[in-house]
Amino acid sequence: MQNIDWDIFRYVIAVADGGSAVAAAQRLGVNSSTVLRKISKFESENGIRLFERRQTGYTPTVECAAVVEAARQIEQNVADISRDILGRDLRLEGRLSVTTTDTLLKSVLAPHIATFKQRHPRIRIDISVTNLRLNLTSHDADVAIRASRKPPDALVGQKVAELAFAVYGPTSQATALAEHPRSTKFDGAMWVGIGEALAGSPVGAWMKENVSPDSIAVTADSFVAIRDCVVSGAGLAVLPCCLGDRSAGLERIGPPVAAMQSALWVLTHADVRSAARVKSFNDHMVRALRAEAGLLDGTLSS
Repeated sequence: MQNIDWDIFRYVIAVADGGSAVAAAQRLGVNSSTVLRKISKFESENGIRLFERRQTGYTPTVECAAVVEAARQIEQNVADISRDILGRDLRLEGRLSVTTTDTLLKSVLAPHIATFKQRHPRIRIDISVTNLRLNLTSHDADVAIRASRKPPDALVGQKVAELAFAVYGPTSQATALAEHPRSTKFDGAMWVGIGEALAGSPVGAWMKENVSPDSIAVTADSFVAIRDCVVSGAGLAVLPCCLGDRSAGLERIGPPVAAMQSALWVLTHADVRSAARVKSFNDHMVRALRAEAGLLDGTLSS
């Protein structure tokens, strides 16, 4: 193989892990056509077939397994070098990559990130907004601000607050439902369900147990999109209290549901936590988010 574009290995790993060009594109932040083009070009130039294209998705071939193994080793080596360099950096300048969800960015994070930037103008913050869990061990991001009941063992950080979820509906519908006995107040109601990206969360488990599939009018793969559907009258939905309580036209129906409670964490990899810009950012966000604990845990509604 000659003149290999080493970036192709990121695409091969993403397709192998995600099982499809669409999943790989979401992880990489590109179009699925770009993924297909790069994979096809690599196969053509090197005379191998990496994936069997089937209706259920992309299945790696035997040849692909060897490529993926080598690619993961390259990825790990690059991540080790990056973490070592960043971990020695004592400057309050340079780039800082942060991953979080659209829910957290919209409801609480954006103003605190802006304040940090004003205090440290020489630090550039690159934000990755996704409901997929990025792999900080492979240096997909320096910092993750995420909801989790139990963060991965490879990451270090601080729990900043409990994160509560509750049922919400348009104000007029919520008022009417609140008058019914709790055991029957949701009978006959239509719901906005959660998409695949959220299905493995505590919310997904609660929805599966408590909401009939026949009652789901529409699904969405982010809580911001779900909120917008509820505001438009598509049905009831479960939302994080930090988003639902600050959304005009919505009303919480009942208290937060304990079965769905999670926690908000500010996390990083142990190798980079001492880097000045990482430590400064994490300390700033922990203080700022703990001041928002009442909004996050649902005890302070507006």
